[in-house]
Formats: sequence, C-alpha cells, structure tokens
Amino acid sequence: MNQSMAIDDLVSVAQAEAMGELDAPMMAIVLSNDQSYDLPINSLETDADKARWGLILRAAREHVEADAVAVLYPAWTTIRRKEEKAGTAEARPESADEDAREEEDDKGPIDTLFVQLHTRDRIYWRGFEQIRDPRHQRIIGFRRIKALSTDYERDEAPQIASWLETLFEPLPEEGQETEIDRELADLLEEPEVSAALYPRQMRSLH
Repeated sequence: MNQSMAIDDLVSVAQAEAMGELDAPMMAIVLSNDQSYDLPINSLETDADKARWGLILRAAREHVEADAVAVLYPAWTTIRRKEEKAGTAEARPESADEDAREEEDDKGPIDTLFVQLHTRDRIYWRGFEQIRDPRHQRIIGFRRIKALSTDYERDEAPQIASWLETLFEPLPEEGQETEIDRELADLLEEPEVSAALYPRQMRSLH
C-alpha cells in the first residue's frame, strides 16, 4: 500500500465527513485492497472504551484482510508552530491591532482534527486546524498544522496510540482457536461493525 496516497485519501474522507458539521465525528477507516469501511467510534474516554475499540478495529481489519487502519478524531490542542509570514515588515506593514489579535489566537487552544494512519510498520500522524464559520460555528475548512504531522516506527509510537498496539500482532497458529479469537468473532456481530463492513456503495442502496 502506498502510505502517502492512503493518508491523502483519509484526509479527504475526514474533511468531507466534518464539513458543515458543528463537531467532526470520531471514526475509524479500515483500508482493504478493494474497499474502505468506516466505523463510528462512540467514545474513547475510559480504558475500557479504548480496549473494546482496539479489539473491534482488529476484528474488522482481519475480517477484510486490511493493510492499514486509520483513526480520525477531533481534539483540542495548544501545540502550534507559528507559520513564517511572507515578505518583510516593510513590504507587508501590519497594524498593532492585527498583531495583537494574531498573538491572542496563538495563545488559545486550537480546534484540531487528527488523522492517524496505522500500517504494519509505521504510524502516520497528520493534524489540521478546523476553520469555522464565525456566525454559525460550523466547520468550513481546514489548515494544516505542520508541527502535528509526523511519522513513527510502530515500536516508537507515542503513548496516546498504545490502545491500538495489538492491531497488527501476528495471529495464532492456524487451527488453534483462542479466547481472543472468540472475542474478536463476537465483536464482528455488533451492529456498528456489521453495518460498516458493507461497502459504501452497497450501504447507499439499503
């Protein structure tokens, strides 16, 4: 799988899902060779939530033999690298009011959409500021935050991704059913999983 292409596709999906909404949805996308399947994630507030969703995503990945899984979620962050301004102060004079407003914006939390792509070997992070309509507060666009875009080897991933650490663990030897196999099979029967495993074009017909 071409990871750079996959990340671009996921960013497009994430942005399309969020455009016009008051809040970007938390979701996962399981990327197989022929189809992509999306799973709405209800909550990751507790360790139990994270453990359950980690198992659900692994079950879905194994069911469709996917090479990558992405997690898309909104988050507030104060991490931001101030972009370089084009031109010089003489070429682009700015008022004191504009400078003060920019400094105030940089101090506050940033309304962010993260795209986190997991492959067998690496984890890719992309961060975007969600731009909102000032009047209605609906999402109307995105601005890339370079300071939040990075790649990790799987064994060097930050702790925030630890709940997905078993996503690509080797399966047990063929024919040896384990407790985790039965748990994964049960999770595939859950409504949010079984519905998501329909191809998008097939779901539109139901």
